[in-house]
Amino acid sequence: MKQNSFETKRLVIRPFRKSDYKAWFSAYVECGPAKNRWDHGPYPAKKSTPRDFDKFRKRLNDLARKDDYYRYGVFHKKSDVLIGHLDFDVFLRSTHQFANFGYIVHNAYWEQGYGQESAAAGLRIGFKHLKLNRLEAAINLDNRKSIRLVKAIGMRREGIKRRYWFEDGKWVDHLIYVANPEDIGLRALKPF
Repeated sequence: MKQNSFETKRLVIRPFRKSDYKAWFSAYVECGPAKNRWDHGPYPAKKSTPRDFDKFRKRLNDLARKDDYYRYGVFHKKSDVLIGHLDFDVFLRSTHQFANFGYIVHNAYWEQGYGQESAAAGLRIGFKHLKLNRLEAAINLDNRKSIRLVKAIGMRREGIKRRYWFEDGKWVDHLIYVANPEDIGLRALKPF
């Protein structure tokens, strides 16, 4: 599926381009220290070369071509600074059209509304462009900021999946929030 670019009031959401290396390096290597356990902190510069970025982009393009996974960079419209990303991990097409929906805003841009602005756009991208019928956000039970975000964009709590995600060497329960096209005012979609 062709990956397009999308705009909101302050953001451009699009696939990564070769010319994005400096913005990517700055966002992931020159960032400040992690502010909580879900924040990544700086990546090692030795593993963040232009060649590493090209491999990263190629892997993302291959996954998108297979309709398995899509990642969009979230760029500030005026400065072209990379402030985060959205991703869609397609679990099942066929009669389900279902994906896990993820969102990241780098900590230098927290508390400025970018998370809500980009994630709300992400729902529309998932439903209108990627033709998904169900988006599911899996959230750590104690991640209050992420829970506030999904509520603000209209996702609804569905429950807790026990031992759902493997992280930090163990299986962890996750709170599940979901959305369907009707939840954000779109028409229901038919399967492919």
